[in-house]
Amino acid sequence: MKTFIGFTPHQKQKEIIQSVIHSEAKFHVANIGRQFGKSLMGQNLLLYWAINNGPCKILWVSPVYSQCAKIQKELYNAIQGSKIVKTCNFSSNEMLLKNGTEIIFRSAERYDNIRGGTYDYAIIDEAAFMRDEAWKEAIRPTLLVRGKKVLFISTPKGRNWFYELFQLGLSQDYPNYMSYTGSSYDTPYIAEEEIEDAKRTLPEAVFRQEYMAEFIEGGGEVFSDLDRNTFQKWDKGQGPYYAGCDIARASDYTVMTVQDRTGRVVEVYRKNGTSWSQMVDEMIGIAKKWNASVLVEENGVGSPIFELLKSKWPNTHPWITSSKSKQEIIEGLILDFNEGVVKIPSKELFPVLYHELQVFTYDYNPKTRSIRYGHPDGMNDDSVISLAISNWWRKQNKSYGQYNYITRSL
Repeated sequence: MKTFIGFTPHQKQKEIIQSVIHSEAKFHVANIGRQFGKSLMGQNLLLYWAINNGPCKILWVSPVYSQCAKIQKELYNAIQGSKIVKTCNFSSNEMLLKNGTEIIFRSAERYDNIRGGTYDYAIIDEAAFMRDEAWKEAIRPTLLVRGKKVLFISTPKGRNWFYELFQLGLSQDYPNYMSYTGSSYDTPYIAEEEIEDAKRTLPEAVFRQEYMAEFIEGGGEVFSDLDRNTFQKWDKGQGPYYAGCDIARASDYTVMTVQDRTGRVVEVYRKNGTSWSQMVDEMIGIAKKWNASVLVEENGVGSPIFELLKSKWPNTHPWITSSKSKQEIIEGLILDFNEGVVKIPSKELFPVLYHELQVFTYDYNPKTRSIRYGHPDGMNDDSVISLAISNWWRKQNKSYGQYNYITRSL
């Protein structure tokens, strides 16, 4: 009987696939970095089971519907010319092969639609991004009667239930579990220089989790080891000076951060519950004190405030907030923190900024492969955004030599 292998795996994929196929363990947990080719590996292992162990019934589960639908389309496009597909229904997300194997694609967001089935094999894709109830209450019961092998593949997301499964595979007390790790360095699909650039520009915790596949406590903090970037006493710094303004919305705070040309914070203004006219006058006073070039968030509620500031302090410039521009200024701030350029007041001098940086988080979207930065629910990040704006403005002016600076004494 002819054996089908589906694709040529790279070395680390090959090691995992061979172990899953030949091991007597039922549960296989693959903790893998980005661009490893984990979904491709999963699809081809699915085909191995479907063709060589058929007829059988296989379940593929992704965190959301769009992901499992994408996998179904990719799989169908890859094998439709082989004449092994009998039917493929994209409405019911099911595929039937001519040897009788059924492949069912489901999402974990509404895991009730998984209940009631009986499967021989299952692949749980991006498992760390699912609720553990999906596995415990809906998926696992479908594998109790006929289940032979289950592959969990995911990039880690803190130390959640996927982490707990991974630990079982490392323990000799649980022979029915096997665990594997593969980093982004193990794959030919991404150039090493790109990985090194990510290492340099991303927060250390982000890089370790997303690229090195390390389980990070909390799994989302952006700025770590802040104390190495703090100072214990305010200083006048070295001019010229740059200010970044984050304008308040609702119960948020309006924050103006002033940095010198080296990246040292020399003053932070933070206030809410005060009239706009008073806050504008106070910020103008700070701009004049430092003769600072000011960058102000203009869109949304910031537009009239920018116009008012501009009318009283001509060296005021607009900054448009978007998901792209926010990511740009945050990642620029991360880079400068990592390289020790930005210096902030210690938690004793200005605890608000220190705390906001401590809890500032990221969320990695496996669907779009993008990072979204922000604050945890119920907290603020106004001081972080203000610092990021001023830091970006400082570097823009430094890069182009537009210091807009008049020598003066303090």
